[in-house]
Amino acid sequence: MNTLILIALLASLVLLVWLLWQQNQSAHLEEAQEDARISPLLRGINYLLSDEPDRALRELVQVARLRTETAEVYLALGGMFRTKGEFGRAVRIHQNLLVRPDLPQALHMQAQLALAQDFQSGGLLDRALVQFGKVLDKQPDHVQALEACLRIREQSSEWEKAEEMLMRLDRVRGTLSSLHQAYLLAEMVREHNTKKHHKAAIKTAEKALELDTSCASAHVLLAEIHLAQKDDKGALASMQRLRDTAPQHLPLLVPLLLADEKVYRNQGKKFLLDYWNEKKDEAFALAWLEAVYTVNGRVAARRLLASLKLAPSALRSCLRMAAVAGEKGEPLTDFSKQWRKTVRNYYCVQCGVEVVEMRWQCPGCHEWGSMRPIAGEVL
Repeated sequence: MNTLILIALLASLVLLVWLLWQQNQSAHLEEAQEDARISPLLRGINYLLSDEPDRALRELVQVARLRTETAEVYLALGGMFRTKGEFGRAVRIHQNLLVRPDLPQALHMQAQLALAQDFQSGGLLDRALVQFGKVLDKQPDHVQALEACLRIREQSSEWEKAEEMLMRLDRVRGTLSSLHQAYLLAEMVREHNTKKHHKAAIKTAEKALELDTSCASAHVLLAEIHLAQKDDKGALASMQRLRDTAPQHLPLLVPLLLADEKVYRNQGKKFLLDYWNEKKDEAFALAWLEAVYTVNGRVAARRLLASLKLAPSALRSCLRMAAVAGEKGEPLTDFSKQWRKTVRNYYCVQCGVEVVEMRWQCPGCHEWGSMRPIAGEVL
């Protein structure tokens, strides 16, 4: 009997030792697995901080493979793929996250937003709008989604829907984007004008200027409409309002005036001369010269130059003048003409981006009404 008890005790002791050993081994294995996850994660973060996105991407892929339940890692990974321009891979990652039944609501919203951003970055604007709409269905005041939808509507020239989105954004943010709204209305004016809906165009332009009188685009469009309708008085009033509120954009009126020789001769030229004599705005005079050169040639530009008595004060101004009024065949004239074709003429006061042709919306920061003529020594 004592022998059986002893055997039983020994067996229990062996079993206990074995269980303790197994537990210890499991603990070491879990610790090793956790170390395997943490190590590449830390390396990935370090590479990100060191501005080495390719190496960081490789480490985060390793983390995701080692721990498939880590949704945050997949979100970061998808964002990195999108940043690198690999939109297809980013879309697949975020779509896979969205079908997971165990995904917390907060992470589901993040994945939905990330998928919308994937589509937007990849140029699939219709699909992006659908995804952003799902975000807004759950959170109507989601500012980032509203801003993205506004940007897409503007890219697609859907000006009425863009205006609706802007007003919705203003309600959420507690702001009043009058100038932005005025420029959206001005784009509607442009569409009305293209379709020869002049009454609707004038009404919309006046509405834009009621919102913000500094909306230069509306002033220019009104002048264009009045000139097309042979309403010289209305055109002159619109030009005067532009002079009073945004004189830096007066050169945009010159081609409109030159298109009607009678209007230019009877009223337009005097209007432009009066401004020149009062302000002596060198950039304005050069833009006038360039417009005359484009429409009527070098001889007409030289006559205008003589009447203005313009003496350029900067290298850039000298090159612009030489391009339209220099001696034909001279090296400086030939160089200036080639330079003039590609030189950037406008810059954004918000982000500094420079462009060749005038744009009412900055292509860099997407701000409306922020482009100004470049003057001085910038070449």
